[in-house]
Amino acid sequence: MEVTRVSKFVTLNLKLFVFSLCNLGSAFAAEATCPTNFQVINYSPQACYSEFNEQNCTDTCSAADPVFQPSCFKQLSIPCDTVADLKNHATGFQQRGSYAWFHVTDLLTYDALLSDLNIFQQELYLELYGEFVNTPKNFGFSPASDQFRRENFRLSLLSALDTLTTPLRYAALYRRYSLGISLETQLNDSLATMMNQIDSFPYYSNTQRNELKAELEIVVTQQTRYWQLLKKYNTNQIAEGRVSLLNKRLKTFENILKSLSPDLQTVIINKSLNFDRYIDINLQKCGLDLCYEEIVTPAVALFYPDFDLRLLKFEQILTALNNEAAALSNIYDGNYQVVEPHLLKLPDFSGFINNKLSNYKTNRSYANLERLATAINIAYLSKNQTGKETLLQLTQISDVTNNQGLSTLASFESMPILLCNEFSQINPELTNIQQESFQLSLQGRSIISQIMRDGHTQALLDHLTSIIARLNELAARSVVIANVEQFTDDRLLTVNWTLFDTLPLNEAHQLIEIEYFDYNGMFWTPKMSAGLSDLFPAIHSLSTVTGSLLPNGIAVNSQLNTLQLTLKQAAYSACSPNNKEINMVVKITDEQGIVSRQVLTATLDQI
Repeated sequence: MEVTRVSKFVTLNLKLFVFSLCNLGSAFAAEATCPTNFQVINYSPQACYSEFNEQNCTDTCSAADPVFQPSCFKQLSIPCDTVADLKNHATGFQQRGSYAWFHVTDLLTYDALLSDLNIFQQELYLELYGEFVNTPKNFGFSPASDQFRRENFRLSLLSALDTLTTPLRYAALYRRYSLGISLETQLNDSLATMMNQIDSFPYYSNTQRNELKAELEIVVTQQTRYWQLLKKYNTNQIAEGRVSLLNKRLKTFENILKSLSPDLQTVIINKSLNFDRYIDINLQKCGLDLCYEEIVTPAVALFYPDFDLRLLKFEQILTALNNEAAALSNIYDGNYQVVEPHLLKLPDFSGFINNKLSNYKTNRSYANLERLATAINIAYLSKNQTGKETLLQLTQISDVTNNQGLSTLASFESMPILLCNEFSQINPELTNIQQESFQLSLQGRSIISQIMRDGHTQALLDHLTSIIARLNELAARSVVIANVEQFTDDRLLTVNWTLFDTLPLNEAHQLIEIEYFDYNGMFWTPKMSAGLSDLFPAIHSLSTVTGSLLPNGIAVNSQLNTLQLTLKQAAYSACSPNNKEINMVVKITDEQGIVSRQVLTATLDQI
């Protein structure tokens, strides 16, 4: 069956793929390395990475097997001598048949790997912002019982089934007929693969296998009930219902837009130009009102598949802009109640940077200098220099070097948003401090880069010390005058990318792998032991229409050729002068092994 081939293709890539990024600055460069498998951690729900609760958070990879849950494993190139040493001392080393792997927490206790795998980025982030996020603790490795493996396998299948049936359920709700047909085929093929996996799972009896199969069948029947009902209608009726629903959503969008101030209306209307590539509704201001053209159902012969697919792309943009308009209707607009400085909780920027500077002065090692540079990046949100070099190398071998995504805001837990314009008006001095700190951090990073390249001199060290002294003065002043809650998440930032600009549904089977991601002064590559969510607790979701790329940055491309990133943000990060862009590099491999790369970027609105 088709899905069997796809499953084998994806599984093979997940199990055997060796990341080819060069290890910049790595001590491993001259050593023989061995590709080594590691079982990763993936907590569910996603909120656990910033609001961890041991009772409500579950590691979905805790009893994973590389054959049945390949997404719970990653390969890292480790010095062969280190691998041999790990086998003797690591508590998480496991074997089953011809498969052997370590647990990712084994790396956290192996000092020689800490710098090379950039674990210290995560360590420094938590040192500065530990009071503002409650991240998962390192509980180490615990062997799983056979009963736990059985239950984990069952839950994994149910979760995968939910991921496949949810978009089909929404396809029925919104009459997305063309997409639904493709999703139904994918679901049926994937279900057949799951049944084969159940047959080969070594920890089940025949009775248990039959019980689990029956359970999956029941779930599919329940979850696809609306889709089965929709298919009973004439396709002309479905087409008319589809357009009618979209026009109703457009009317709702218009009403929300009318409630916004004129300047915020302009922001949304400018973004509505993205509609024109698919359906031109000519949204514009008409005097004091808004006007647009409703969608008209074309002749029946033209509806499927061309027009229906254009509506899918249009609908994605409409959803994003509707969410942003709704979020902008719940903002502080001249009514922010300032907070007494002594009541605010603020990061200790000066102590954080001073400690790293003192460590470097005491021991002028490359590692201490890199920690100082990373600390400045994390504190003041400057792009990481090593990350920039990695991005440049990947850009040079990419087929698409500037795929601009559409960035929009959405509400987070119904909280009112403190927009950047309001933030700057409440306390102009605080905004100026942030601006000056940003400029100083750029100077400091430049000096550190020069020291790394040419070696340190007393003059360079004195200059760096004076810059950090000024940063500390600004940090101390901000504590005195701060009267705005800057570090509490109050919005979601969503970015939508189209990977291939083609209208037909994507029926090809392509593996997407993130090779680089940067945000908040840090960067991630697959060679790091930390997962994306570990390093970036702000990630709310990262997915295609049919699957998540977490924890390892790997997923199969969806029918819509789209990728969506959603981040939680507070005013401090959302309004930082150096946090105006997100960069990500994705590698896309088809079944023939043909590779293409795209640099995904997004310019963030700091409204």
